[in-house]
Amino acid sequence: MTAPVIDAQAMAEFLDKGESMVSHEEYEYWNKVLTRRSQKIFLPLRDSDQCLRVVPSTARIKSEQKEIWQKVETPIREAVEDNNPEQVIEILARFDAPPWLWEWGTFWLANAYPEEYVWWSRWMYRADSKTGAIALVLTDPHCLMVPLRPLYAQILQAGRFAEQVLEGWHRPSLIDSPYRHMVGLAMVYAVYLFTLASWRLTDEFTQVLPPFPKVVANLLGIGRWEGYSVAKSESD
Repeated sequence: MTAPVIDAQAMAEFLDKGESMVSHEEYEYWNKVLTRRSQKIFLPLRDSDQCLRVVPSTARIKSEQKEIWQKVETPIREAVEDNNPEQVIEILARFDAPPWLWEWGTFWLANAYPEEYVWWSRWMYRADSKTGAIALVLTDPHCLMVPLRPLYAQILQAGRFAEQVLEGWHRPSLIDSPYRHMVGLAMVYAVYLFTLASWRLTDEFTQVLPPFPKVVANLLGIGRWEGYSVAKSESD
């Protein structure tokens, strides 16, 4: 299995486009929320409703999906809280978890241990369509064409590689090191979405697209998390 290698030039080109559309205030806000996540990760994780709502893939799941989730909710929560990330991956693999459930489980890993684990979100990489931010910046995207468990290992390596590249550049600006790969790759995918929309849609429709920073924040799930944090802090 070929190790994933980040195409630094491709990533730089994406960031050059994206960074011109993001203000210092927005970077600072994203960094604050991502930092808060890692510091207070167990608050929503222990809330059976909120631990679904703050993750984009499980914000609105169907009843049959919730039945699958309920089988793994407790062991995954306990594995995260017990500082046993490898057990989370083992549980997901053992239950032959669908992609949305991998996204839910790895969200908590990535936010509890941002220096070690990478969130496997739909925008990060979709195995069914072979698209996503990581595929856009790898020298050889074919290394991602493997089964789910080794695929997550590839995504982990790619995310860590991206973090090293971004750390060396100190980009994106004002984002702390543990979160740079997440923000940087979200910006890559947002640039891709805007470019795709400009090709396929008329000017009338492209003008009603959400602002670029809002798209990045939505990919990161920042709106859901911040709203929950504020509500909880006001009631404490």
